[in-house]
Amino acid sequence: MDEEVQLKNIKEFLQNYNKITDDCFSQCVYTLSQSRLTGEEALCASNCVQKSKFVDQKCMQAFIEHQQQSMQKFIEDSSQKQAEQEAAVVDSNISDTENKEIVKQESTE
Repeated sequence: MDEEVQLKNIKEFLQNYNKITDDCFSQCVYTLSQSRLTGEEALCASNCVQKSKFVDQKCMQAFIEHQQQSMQKFIEDSSQKQAEQEAAVVDSNISDTENKEIVKQESTE
């Protein structure tokens, strides 16, 4: 299973890398007549990659924060449900005890 997860992660990384490469190439490379990038093209590509990394990091940070908030809400909801269930059990036990006392009093009368 770990191998499958690793392969999936590698595939996602490569897809993301290829998308960034394609996007930055499309935006920054103007001519294919030279074997090297011009200074302007190289700067554009560098900025493009940096922006993409920055956006990815911000998205990941927002995702992590959202996950943490969701987990905290889940824990709070679970704790509340557990407290309600425990209260219901206590109420049930009290009612049973009260009913037994009433039955006991009626039988002694």
